[in-house]
Amino acid sequence: MPQENLGNLVRSWNLMQGWATGPVLEDKLSPETYGRIRTLYNHSWREEQLSPNFDWGVQNFSVYLPESLYVVSSIYLKVELPAISGANFKDYPGLYVIKSLRIMSNGTEVYTCDCNLFFHDYLESLSEEALLVFGDTYLGHVEPAAPAARTVMIPIMLPNSSYNGRAGGKGHGIFPCFLGQSRLELQFTLNTAKFTSADAANFPASISGACSLMYHQVEMSEAARTSYSDLRGAYSIVNRRFTELTSGWQQGAANTAIHVNQFQPQGTVTQLMVIGVTDNEDESRHTQDYILPTKIKVTADSIVVRDLDTASKVKAELWTNGFIPNKEFPGPGRMCFAAHCAQSDHVFSGGYNMTNASNVDFEFQFPVAVRYRVIAAQIQRVSIDALGVIRARLD
Repeated sequence: MPQENLGNLVRSWNLMQGWATGPVLEDKLSPETYGRIRTLYNHSWREEQLSPNFDWGVQNFSVYLPESLYVVSSIYLKVELPAISGANFKDYPGLYVIKSLRIMSNGTEVYTCDCNLFFHDYLESLSEEALLVFGDTYLGHVEPAAPAARTVMIPIMLPNSSYNGRAGGKGHGIFPCFLGQSRLELQFTLNTAKFTSADAANFPASISGACSLMYHQVEMSEAARTSYSDLRGAYSIVNRRFTELTSGWQQGAANTAIHVNQFQPQGTVTQLMVIGVTDNEDESRHTQDYILPTKIKVTADSIVVRDLDTASKVKAELWTNGFIPNKEFPGPGRMCFAAHCAQSDHVFSGGYNMTNASNVDFEFQFPVAVRYRVIAAQIQRVSIDALGVIRARLD
């Protein structure tokens, strides 16, 4: 049996003191300190059936949060998708149910979100294993693809939603539901049924009467519930807003410079997302298989701010900023204005405030013909004032 003598190795540590100059980050010889969470809590589910008028293609369908809600961590739209005859569902059909969601407070829009954009960004950041579990749990993903009926539970983009950011983020805690006379209103616009089907000619039947909202209530002591349910004048969080700089899907030719101009832009932009999909005028046939651009350039008032002029630089921009997609959800092209931008959803690491520019030109190019959109990821603050009115601002 071989004998080991680490004496020479141990003595060599004295020769390395020049490296041991920083603060102690961890102690691997001591057990981790046993601590506690601030407030003990658990979760319960509450379900509210939606009106039979809630069906494919509905626009601005309003739902008010029940006044009896106190504290929630999440809200989900539950849909019982009926089986398709003659076709399979798309992968992750839950992604294609909601077209847009408006958050309203006291009759005024707080913000509007394209749920698919947020979901793609979140799913792109998951590992292959986590993606399969999340897809099976919430988005109706099965392997192999099948026409069978299934249940989806689509997270609603509340201000505190974890899905406003990327995987690995810490989320934004709870949402306080006691708002006095200013009730929170959710306005849903749904896609048509064919968006969920792999064949546009065959799609699921009506979902009228098969939809409900699932509230994931936070249960705690009465004293804690009173404190957390009413945060009027105290609730303030920072999250992301995706602002579209195009007007829906536009057509772009292969290897041709495309320009999108923004006049008098507002707010701080952490990244610019250039999204390309296969060139098809039927939006329901667009998939999550994004196509990378080969060039991205930003020019403000005739001055080139940044220029990724080769496909290699576009790819390097993603890698150096921490964007490492999985095989199912390839990422869009990005120009990053924050340091290590993949983590900027929870850590301020810079950005580009374009307020001082009168005209900003975004130029990009794709290797094939595409349909494209340009999205600015911006920082926004969402707060609840003393009257219970929710507001969002970009400054």
